[in-house]
Amino acid sequence: MSTRHPLTRRALLAAALSTLACGGTPALAQAPFPDRPLKLVIGFAPGGSTDVVGRLIAQKMSVELGKPVVVINRPGASGAIGTTEVARAEPDGYTVLVNIVTTAVINPLTQKNLQYDPVKDLQPVAMVGKLPNVIILNKNVPARNLQEFIAWAKANPGKVTFGTGGAGGVQHLSGELLAKMAGIQMTHVPYKGAAPAIQDLLAGNITAVFDNVTGPISLIKAGQVTALGVTTEERIAVLPDVPTIAESGLPAFKNSSWISIFTRAGVPPAVLARLESAVLAAARDPETVAKLKELGAVPSPMNTAELDRFWRSEFTYWRDAIKAANLSLE
Repeated sequence: MSTRHPLTRRALLAAALSTLACGGTPALAQAPFPDRPLKLVIGFAPGGSTDVVGRLIAQKMSVELGKPVVVINRPGASGAIGTTEVARAEPDGYTVLVNIVTTAVINPLTQKNLQYDPVKDLQPVAMVGKLPNVIILNKNVPARNLQEFIAWAKANPGKVTFGTGGAGGVQHLSGELLAKMAGIQMTHVPYKGAAPAIQDLLAGNITAVFDNVTGPISLIKAGQVTALGVTTEERIAVLPDVPTIAESGLPAFKNSSWISIFTRAGVPPAVLARLESAVLAAARDPETVAKLKELGAVPSPMNTAELDRFWRSEFTYWRDAIKAANLSLE
């Protein structure tokens, strides 16, 4: 019996040390999230509406999370470049995406060689708000409302151009839909973001621009461009004198953009919950709400589950819209 005691003591000591070692590992792995800065990717150029709202949310998220949220612009391919970067990121919650209807829905429906699958690769976090779209004209175009523009376009076939922040985006689709419904010809000119499109509009290089109202709102109020109509069902408070396209003679024309935060699919549930809480707090912050309204956006916060349902329903709407217009945007 006595010869077995030393072995037993050694075995118990080894087991105790092993338990302590194992117990220490989870403690290190379970460091509070976040413990370092986050990266917020925007797939469009600085200065456009998506960038303006995205930076506002990043600022508020930084306060909520206690760590910097660094904004990274990755413009190009109608937002697909930036979205692909997030889709390939580590699923740890440290890389988040400003996701809009273009990158979340339109791109997957219109781009055959897309390098990401939004359903498989991305995870909804929370909705921030909805962004009405607007069509604006260069002041030299002899039209002050939609019907005058349609008449002028019909009298000048092949001469009308419209710019957007990228090929295949919701604004591009909106322009093509308007042309089809109105029976006019418009040539699309894609840019890497809405800001350079508006610059070319002001310079007289293109006829019109479709954009979120956030981008050109100051130009509209200053009378530097002509706003023909907004794409929402009702007029918006920030531009009460601008009619809807529907009330201007195209009653079936109704849509809007939206802006939300997504991350890489597969993030741990606790991390997702922390991100959801931070984004919702940012979206509901009084300063954020006031700023969104000032920009022409409609605050519309949704939690993860609500955003997931809404986002999936958008596929049906836009798929039907593309088919109705008989569009091939590839």
